[in-house]
Amino acid sequence: MTPGRRNGRRDLVIAGCFCAIVGLYDALYLILGWSGGPLIGPSLYPPFPDFLVFHAAARAWLEGKAALIYDIGAFTAFQNALHAGRLPEAVQFRPFLYPPTWLLLVLPFGAFAVGKAYGLFMAVTAGIATALEGRRDWWGWLAILVSPAAVWTAMAGQNTFLSLGLFYGGLRLVERAPALAGLLLGALSYKPQLWVLVPLALVAARQWRALAWTIGTAIALALLSAIVLGAEIWAAFIDAARAASSPTVVNETFERVYMQMTTPLAMARIVGLPPAVSNLLQLAASVLAIVAVWFAFRRHAASNARIAVLAAATFLVSPYALNYDLLLLMPAVVALFRMGVAQGLYPLERLIHLTLWLLAPLGWSLNQLGLPMMPLVILLFGVVAWHRSQSKVELPGPAMAS
Repeated sequence: MTPGRRNGRRDLVIAGCFCAIVGLYDALYLILGWSGGPLIGPSLYPPFPDFLVFHAAARAWLEGKAALIYDIGAFTAFQNALHAGRLPEAVQFRPFLYPPTWLLLVLPFGAFAVGKAYGLFMAVTAGIATALEGRRDWWGWLAILVSPAAVWTAMAGQNTFLSLGLFYGGLRLVERAPALAGLLLGALSYKPQLWVLVPLALVAARQWRALAWTIGTAIALALLSAIVLGAEIWAAFIDAARAASSPTVVNETFERVYMQMTTPLAMARIVGLPPAVSNLLQLAASVLAIVAVWFAFRRHAASNARIAVLAAATFLVSPYALNYDLLLLMPAVVALFRMGVAQGLYPLERLIHLTLWLLAPLGWSLNQLGLPMMPLVILLFGVVAWHRSQSKVELPGPAMAS
């Protein structure tokens, strides 16, 4: 066995042991947190707070109260009444700011009691992600399932498993099944901040059929939501989106979730930069992300590294992304680590992968200490992905790394 191959096998063994240890900790963290035991990590109470918002929006529509869904004050009061037994105290600011396409998708879960609805929601979204991405590589997928980002997704009751499945499932099918790829990527439009660069990537790659199906699916979902939920709900969403960009709502949102935010804008605000400078930094990061995606998809063939560039750029271009969204990066981390093992790891690349893997809880703590590093880690990971995308050697699957 050559030294390079022996070192690569050692890296894989160490990574496997590391993921197993982290996974055991995460499992214990969840069990203790949900059973009322001693905390061994950050507290997120009540359990699955984001799903409580989704469930409340679905219940409001089913009860004929659609008009209050995009009214922040009225909808917050509705949640306090609906979930009074689960909330330790009345919440003051819990808006539903997703487009009606997400309300349409989450509507069936409103037919169940919230605990059962949460269980079904997580099972369905994780099942979709497993079917579209996880079954490609069971060992890698097991590591992703026990990653800290996956734990935060489960704790929050968020939809990141679904986003992950649609994102990677669609991008991996662009070359050989553009229509199906477009259906999956178009469905991702329910979460605009994670979808925003997908059309740009398809244009850069000259994947016109996939682009047409992507845009067509996004439009079809919007029309279907208007038919099922009523056209007026889109008008209410547009008004709410406009209100959400006001300084009052932006500041309120930041004060409540800044510890979870992963964006350059949040980083600038946490360290105390003026609003104009913070906005300029976010704009610069967005331009960098757009340029990186354009050239990665215009000049280079389909690869795991090219997808990783898009995933990293998505976090740089969006002014609103939270630590549970980091689950979207975990398949890219697995793929790039394996590429590094096969081709040779760059200096500090192990540290970048390690830090990114732990970033969901680590970033939370550092944000609270006034040391925001999440955007910087994501940027460094994007640099690694960019360099890997220039390589003529691609890692087609886990077998090459074994």
